[in-house]
Amino acid sequence: MSDEPAVLDDLDRRIVAALQTHARASWQQIARAVGSSDSTVARRAHRLFASDLVRVVASTDPLRCAEGSPVLIQVTCRVGRAPEVAAQLARRPDVRFAALTTGSFDIVLELIVPSQRALARVLFDEIEQVDGILSTVTETVIAQHKVAHVWSHGTLPAEAAQALEADRGVIDEIEPKPLDERDRALVGILAQDARCSFADIAQQLGVSESMAKRRVEALTREGRIRYTTNVRPQLLGYGVEVFYWISVDLRHLDEAARQLAARPEVRYVSATAGYSDLACEVVLLDQDDLHRFNTRVLGELPGVRRVDTGLELITVKRAYTMVEDAP
Repeated sequence: MSDEPAVLDDLDRRIVAALQTHARASWQQIARAVGSSDSTVARRAHRLFASDLVRVVASTDPLRCAEGSPVLIQVTCRVGRAPEVAAQLARRPDVRFAALTTGSFDIVLELIVPSQRALARVLFDEIEQVDGILSTVTETVIAQHKVAHVWSHGTLPAEAAQALEADRGVIDEIEPKPLDERDRALVGILAQDARCSFADIAQQLGVSESMAKRRVEALTREGRIRYTTNVRPQLLGYGVEVFYWISVDLRHLDEAARQLAARPEVRYVSATAGYSDLACEVVLLDQDDLHRFNTRVLGELPGVRRVDTGLELITVKRAYTMVEDAP
């Protein structure tokens, strides 16, 4: 993404927050939520898209699409090699998330793997053979408690956010089901631009507009397509992104995960088997906010034995989409 503007203005922030809440909302719906006109909202949003400061993308939910299970890998690199290693790993199609971090590890990855045997092949024959990697630590995600695409809490008035959520609709509970070839092509189109019109989707797929609309709405309702509005948190005034690895007494694991998932600043929480018991990603305003979260949130969780912290320096990939080049 471009390095040019340091911070978005208040209206731009509200537009981005609206897109986080309902990625395919109409300009009229967004305008109502942010308190502006349709034309102004559309013009502002298109400027943000054109500058590559904001991207609205779609990706599959691997669990609901029976594509495999998430695995977290923490990577330690030789001195000076972490940026190029992160860039190389992020180019893998099975990597959904990659970030350079401080702390005990240099890189955090999330991979989607179809089986344990496939994980062994990926680890031993591929990832651990990458030049510059010293060691890896692998954690299996055994339960996902939260994968949030809305984290700019407080940017929109509560009633406006609730109206967008109502327009977006709820996600049904379904059995995992693979996508067919046409649906994969549809996801490929939305992965480039999740706000692509039904007419454009229909033209690219060679189907009717009504069929395109029906398939997008069905896949969205089933949660097999998820939408992400990629934007640097700093542009919305959030200066600190943190990954936590938390060791918890197992009898308190579910309660600790539930409390974390309920926090608006928490973007991701999973129960893990391996290095830690919980992995958690948080978006915060500043260092004072970080101190508050450490002492008043983590410090009050039941059963916590140890917390390891890594500041996210650069997010290279999110929701299968390259976000920012490693330096």
